[in-house]
Amino acid sequence: MSLLEIEPRPAQYEAEEEDCPARSLRVLLVCMPWAALDMPSLALSTLTPLVRDHKTVKSVDVLYANLRWADHVFSATEGRVGERHFNRIARGDFIGTGEWIFSSALGDQPGKAATTPFHLKAAAQGAELEAPAEMYALAPDFVRQLAREIAGGGYDVVGLTSTFDQNIPSLALAGELAAQAPDVITILGGANCEGSQGAALHRNYPSLDYVVRGEAELVLPELLRVVARSVAGLSPEARAAELKAVSGLCWRTEAGEPRVNPPRPGMVPMDRIPTPDFGSYFDELLHTEACKDVLPKVPVEGGRGCWWGEKHHCTFCGLNGTTMAFRAKPPERVLREVADVVKRHQVLDVLFADNIIDMKYLNTLLPGLGEFGWDLRLFFEVKSNLTYRQLQQMADGGVTQIQPGIESLSTHVLSLMRKGVTGWQNIRLLRDCGSLAIFPSWNILYGFPGETWADYAPSISQIDQLVHLFPPDVTNRIRLTRFSPYFSDPALGMTNQGPSSLLSSVYGLPEKELEDLVYVFDSEPAGLDAESGERLERAMEHWQRSHPTARLVGLEEGEALRIVDERRRRAPQEFLLGTPLERDAYRSLLKGRKEKVLGKQLRESGHETATAERVADLLAEWREHGLIYQDDDHYVALATGLEW
Repeated sequence: MSLLEIEPRPAQYEAEEEDCPARSLRVLLVCMPWAALDMPSLALSTLTPLVRDHKTVKSVDVLYANLRWADHVFSATEGRVGERHFNRIARGDFIGTGEWIFSSALGDQPGKAATTPFHLKAAAQGAELEAPAEMYALAPDFVRQLAREIAGGGYDVVGLTSTFDQNIPSLALAGELAAQAPDVITILGGANCEGSQGAALHRNYPSLDYVVRGEAELVLPELLRVVARSVAGLSPEARAAELKAVSGLCWRTEAGEPRVNPPRPGMVPMDRIPTPDFGSYFDELLHTEACKDVLPKVPVEGGRGCWWGEKHHCTFCGLNGTTMAFRAKPPERVLREVADVVKRHQVLDVLFADNIIDMKYLNTLLPGLGEFGWDLRLFFEVKSNLTYRQLQQMADGGVTQIQPGIESLSTHVLSLMRKGVTGWQNIRLLRDCGSLAIFPSWNILYGFPGETWADYAPSISQIDQLVHLFPPDVTNRIRLTRFSPYFSDPALGMTNQGPSSLLSSVYGLPEKELEDLVYVFDSEPAGLDAESGERLERAMEHWQRSHPTARLVGLEEGEALRIVDERRRRAPQEFLLGTPLERDAYRSLLKGRKEKVLGKQLRESGHETATAERVADLLAEWREHGLIYQDDDHYVALATGLEW
């Protein structure tokens, strides 16, 4: 059964099919800022072959307007504003800077950038807005030029994808297209259209003819069929009847009244998702002056949803709004897709877009990737309680970077998040990443209801012992986001104060509409107070500054273990664990042990001298020298380079 036949269609469709012109539509798919500059849009690349093969479509093109925008700004500012400024916004700051920049091209926005409510509020919060302010002034002309080019291209349908700060850029283009080429049909889809968001966007912005809620693979084929029939002269009554049957679609009657169809039950099976076509991105990148130094990556989709979130949705997480159920492609198909894209585009950096790795891939996909014999640099999102062996499997398969979702080093705070891991397990993972040359990209989050400074003090007191491990990228107070348990269940302790005031100043819509539309909400600060939050941030900044020259390495020397300590700005220190008991005890702590469990294990393995007093003395000595990390009653060895 094909994607086009997942849901039975009314019988009259078959009788009227001959009225639908074969391959008549010219379709353009557009990726607006602020999609990342260094990789193609996975959404549009996946939809391209689906649209191209549709029997109503004559041709499909993909326009990377995010790359065009980079060139536009780079040229206009004579190179002052470039890739690093774009990346800062594209990575998402949750305050809406990217949305604000393009608000100058959406409707009537009088005044200079510095006089806008967003600029005044964001600047007061310490946001760096010098480069964004230059971009704010350049956005209107860029959108007009882009719409003029599209209008002259003879397209029947323009599809836009929107995630995070792509909303207002997409709305600005749709509005300008409506003015310059009113016959062009616009369709918006993506993560920003989930649930009530899609309906709110559609009813507030008449320039959007259709909004797709949910997975477009299930909706777009039917919509294109109806659009083609409408172009061919389908009666208004028949058009309304057919559009009403397309699940997950927002549409308008002939009188312009918005209608919202209920979502389609179920989700698209992974084996029916088309293989992405990235060709348009790489063609465009070759001609983008602002991105001449960009090292491109290719995104690969192995799975959708989150198997952990299905069981224990992390309290702060707003991802996978209506598509949490986890499913994954067969590993043999993923192997083919990786091989094909690497050969075609000669790119070795492959980023798996999955929110969490399918653990079955460790024994199936990763060995296959390793057998390619290529110098692949793979990225996966993972859960942070991986063992050394599992990380070794990843390293052998070509994984060089992971996003482990560490979020905290406090076991209590992690329990408040429902992360299903402990602080000492997160330390263990960071240590093993250092041993296996896998870079972990992670953040520290705080501001959770129920946390206190006492949760953070133990790890802060041991920061100087951790500086050889990869530090967090950023330290941030959490924000209240749609679809998160904190948003849907006020009993968890987050007080919703309404849509983000910064975003509200950008959209300029009534608050009731914004409640349905925005992703980020204001909330009363919870957990750490402002002073404690600053102390935490300063400690993490110290870690970042100290890391480049810090090292703590364990070296096997026969029956002994030598630990070289270069974490401080004085001469290196060495510690020789010369007896079998010392060596075995330290190696046992690589996994992480409680004191009593360590003693019992040592005695059962033949170390008769491992009395409770002797074990306690060893732990106290190693703790004093910073060779181990203590998380309540658990101890973890900190030296890298050792296998367990």
